[in-house]
Amino acid sequence: MEKIVLKPGKILFFYTRVGEIQTPSLMKTYREISSKKERSKIDRYIFEKDRHTCLVTRGLVRFVLSQCTKIPPQALGFEKNSHGKPRLKSGITDLPLFFNLSHAGGLTACAVVLAHEIGIDVEDSTRKIDINLANRFFSKQESEVLGQTMEDEKKNLFFDFWTLKESYIKAKGRGLSIPLDKFSFTISREGTAIRFHDGNNDDANDFSFFRFPLLDRFKAAITICAPKILEFNLSIYQCVPFEEIKKQDQIKVI
Repeated sequence: MEKIVLKPGKILFFYTRVGEIQTPSLMKTYREISSKKERSKIDRYIFEKDRHTCLVTRGLVRFVLSQCTKIPPQALGFEKNSHGKPRLKSGITDLPLFFNLSHAGGLTACAVVLAHEIGIDVEDSTRKIDINLANRFFSKQESEVLGQTMEDEKKNLFFDFWTLKESYIKAKGRGLSIPLDKFSFTISREGTAIRFHDGNNDDANDFSFFRFPLLDRFKAAITICAPKILEFNLSIYQCVPFEEIKKQDQIKVI
C-alpha cells in the first residue's frame, strides 16, 4: 500500500466508492475501530444503505488520519466546534492538522492539510436538480451568470457554484450561519475567485480554491483558508481504507 506523507503546503484528498466495499472483514475492521458513540449513531439509521455509508465513512476518516498522524485509528478522538464542524480532539497530536468530509451519491471523501482550515464538497452532477434553486440560494451575480449560460451548460455551472459555496462555508466552520447569497464566485480561464457582499469582511485574497471532476459524474471543490500567495500541492487518491490506496494523477485540477 502506498505510503502517505503529509507535509506543509500539501493537500491530500481521498475518495471511496462506498458500494464497492462489501468485504465482511473490512466492515468488521471499520466497526471495531469506531468509537462506541460512532457505532451507536450508525445503528440508529433505519436503512442498511445509510448504515453502510456511515460505517465506511468512519473507516475512511480514521484510516486517513491514522496514516497522517501515525496514531492507531481506534485511539483517535474527535470533537466539534460550535457549528458542528468535526476536528481532532485537542492534545491528540502535535500536528496542526485540519480535515473535512463530504459524501454524495455513493461517494465519500476526506481531505487533510496542515496549518489551515479546509472545507470540501462533492456532488453527483447527474442527479436531477431545479436550476431555479439558484434564485433562492445563490447571489444575484451568480444567478445572472447562470441565466446567461447556454442550456446544456447550466447544470455543470450550477454544480461548480454549489460545490465551491459549500466548500467555502465548511472551511469557515460556521455552517449556514453564512448566507449563501452574501458571497459570489466567478469562474474563468484565469481561475476561481470569490467576492463578498453586504458586510462580509473576509478578504478574497485569504482563500485558495480547487475544482476537479471525479469518476465522470461527480464534481469536487476544496477551499483552504490560506492566502493565494501560498502555493499548495494537491494529491488525489482513490482509497479502500486499510486495503488499497491509488494515486489519481490523471485527474485535472482547475
